[in-house]
Amino acid sequence: MGKKKIKTAVVNGVKISPQAVAFELDRLVRFYAEHGVSAEEVRGSMSLLRDKALEQAIGAKLLLERSQQLDIPLTAADIDAEVDKVIAQVGGRDNYDAALKAQGIDEKVFRRELEKGAKVNKLVEQACSSVPEPTESEAEAFFAAHKSDYEAAGKTFVDARDSIRDLLRHQARGKAMDAFMADLRSEAKVEYVEEDDECGCTCHSHGHEH
Repeated sequence: MGKKKIKTAVVNGVKISPQAVAFELDRLVRFYAEHGVSAEEVRGSMSLLRDKALEQAIGAKLLLERSQQLDIPLTAADIDAEVDKVIAQVGGRDNYDAALKAQGIDEKVFRRELEKGAKVNKLVEQACSSVPEPTESEAEAFFAAHKSDYEAAGKTFVDARDSIRDLLRHQARGKAMDAFMADLRSEAKVEYVEEDDECGCTCHSHGHEH
């Protein structure tokens, strides 16, 4: 019996690793689970999710490449802030130190990895810097278009204003990022390839059948 084939991509001559796709797939599965999608629905959509995870991994690779090409200034405080985020995520400094030790990672090496992520975050901010803040009239128009939903929830425009502005801001930034990513894709060489599944199925371990 032959090995199972999986789809991946080569971006500007560098292959997207199974681990990168697995990372994006885990993020997608968690996102849908947190937004009320059942485990059964997730399993049924796994093929589509894998394709989406690959596309997101390609996008992450392109952002990382571009951020390294540009001279994006970072301070030690920027990296400290990224470290603090990780410490908060793992539940404190002791857990952070233990996690680094368990994985055999030197903190200087880990900080360099965080620096890459911080540069990508700054690049994203630059790409969205021209997005204007939602206006009051835009928020009012959105409320009017969805008035029955808000009234059913017992919310007035004053109650919903901040969340509407957040939503409109998110949508506008999403459009700006879509345009920015389209530009990066147009300049990149992306080839889709199939290869043997050598990862021991760790990047597909979400309870679905092989």
